[in-house]
Amino acid sequence: MLFRALRPLSSHLRSSNACRHFSAQVNTDGNDALKATIIDASTRRVLSLFERYGDSDYIGEPMSITEHSIQTAGAAKASGEDEEAQLSCLLHDIGHLLGLEAGNPMGMEGCGVEDHETIGAEFLGKLGFSDTVAYLARHHVNAKRYLCARNPDYYEGLTEASKTTLKHQGGVMTEEECLEAEADPLWPLVIRMRTYDEAGKDPSLPPMSPSSYLEAIKESLNKSLSEDSSSKKFSLSPFAETYVLSEEQLTFFDRNGYLHVKNALPADTISKLSDMADEIAALPPSNEENNFPHPHLIHHEKSSIDGALNICRVENYCKTHEEWGNICFGVVQDLVSQAFREPAVLFKDKLNYKGPGGGSFLAHQDATAYATEDLATRHISVMVAVDPSTNDNGPLQVPPAAEGQEGWHSRGVLKNKDGVTDPAEVAKMDFVNVLTKPGDLVLFDSFLPHKSDANLSDGWRRLAYLTYNVASEGDLHSKYYQTKIDMMKSGNAGTISINKDFGGTIV
Repeated sequence: MLFRALRPLSSHLRSSNACRHFSAQVNTDGNDALKATIIDASTRRVLSLFERYGDSDYIGEPMSITEHSIQTAGAAKASGEDEEAQLSCLLHDIGHLLGLEAGNPMGMEGCGVEDHETIGAEFLGKLGFSDTVAYLARHHVNAKRYLCARNPDYYEGLTEASKTTLKHQGGVMTEEECLEAEADPLWPLVIRMRTYDEAGKDPSLPPMSPSSYLEAIKESLNKSLSEDSSSKKFSLSPFAETYVLSEEQLTFFDRNGYLHVKNALPADTISKLSDMADEIAALPPSNEENNFPHPHLIHHEKSSIDGALNICRVENYCKTHEEWGNICFGVVQDLVSQAFREPAVLFKDKLNYKGPGGGSFLAHQDATAYATEDLATRHISVMVAVDPSTNDNGPLQVPPAAEGQEGWHSRGVLKNKDGVTDPAEVAKMDFVNVLTKPGDLVLFDSFLPHKSDANLSDGWRRLAYLTYNVASEGDLHSKYYQTKIDMMKSGNAGTISINKDFGGTIV
C-alpha cells in the first residue's frame, strides 16, 4: 500500500467546509481558468447523457434518441442554419435524457418526460449555454402547438406518439397564444426548428455519434460564457464547474431519499481512486498529540472466511488529504448543497474497506446516531465508489418508495434498538442493491433505512461515505468526532459506529 503523511492542504483547494451560495452570480469575465473548467464539466455532462441513455428508444418512433437528435441537427445544417441553431436541434430533447438518467417513471401515457422542454432548457442554461440554445429547446413543443393551430392539416401529419404528447403539452394554441408567439423575433427560427424536428425521424439513415459535435459544444459554451451574463434569462448554475443536478434528479431524490449519480467524477480522478484509498489505509495510528484536532480513526475486523485481520474503516481524513479533500469539498459538497437547496458543510467522513469475508451492516437509519439538536437535524451522506459494487461483495442496499406511498426517509425515526431498525419494520421494505462503478456517487438521506451484506467475493469492496449537514446549523465536524470518541471510550457506542449495526467482528 502507498503511504502519504498527513499534511496541510494546498492553497488552491477550497477552504475546508467553505460552500457555494445559490444566489451568487457566477462571473467568468476575465477568469479563463474558471471558464475552461465549466466548459470541460458541461461538455462532459452533455456527452455522458448521450453515451449512457442516448441509445434508448425515441418513444413512439422506430429509432433512438441519439439518432433523432443528430438527424434533427443534420437537417438544420442542410438547410444552412448556423452552428448555434444546429446545436439547439441536437440538444432540444435533452429533457428526455434527464428523465432516463434520474430513473423517474415516464409520463404522458408512457411517451416521455412531462414538461421535458422546460426541464431541458433550464438545465442547458445552468450548464452555461446561451439563451438562444435554451430558448429554442424550451419552445420546440410550443412550435408544434402553434402549427396545429395555424394549419389543421399539420396535426394530421403528426405521428401517433406526437399526437399523444400534444394532449399533455397544452394542446393546440389559442389565438392569443399564437399572436404572442408571432411577436417574438426568434419565432421564425423556432418554426424552422420544428420542421427539422419532424425531419429527424428516418430510421434508414446511418448512425452518427454526438461526439462529432464536441468542438461545436465547446465553442458555443465559450462564446456564451464570454458574454455579459447579467441579463440572461437562463442563468448559469453556481455548481457548473463541478456537476449540475437536473430537476428530474432532484425530484427522484425527494421522493426516494437517495440518488445514484453515475459517472460523476472526471476520468483522471477515477483513475486515482484506488491509490487514494490505499494511501488512507496506510495512515499510521493517530494520537491526540500529533494530530489533534483531526485524529483519524482506524478500525480492523476479522474475516469470516479465513480469519485474517483486515482494515475495515478509516475516518476523518478529508481535511488532511489533498485529493480526497478536492472531492469532498468540491463536487460532492456541491451535489449535497443542491439536494438540500441550501449550502452544506462536511459533518463526517469515512472510508469503508470490505475485504473478502468483511462484515455486514444491519438495517439502520444514520439519523438515530447523530440527528440531534447538538449535532444538526438534517444530514445527507454521499457514497463514493472506489471499487465496483456487485451483488456478491456487499453493496449498499436501499428501499425505494413504493408506488403511491411516501418514501421511507419521510417517516421519521423508525422503531429500533441501539440504532438497528426493528425487523418488523424491515420486513415491510423492498431493498434493492445499488450497483456502482468507480467514480459513481450515491446520495442518501440520513433518515433512509439502508444496509449491506457481508462480502462473499474474493475481492475488496471499498466505498467512501461523506456526510454533510446544512451550513445554517453550524460546522460540527470536530464536535461530532469528539462526541464519537467520548461515546466509544465510555462504552455507549457500537464497536465501529455510534449505532450498534455492524455485523462483523471488530479486532
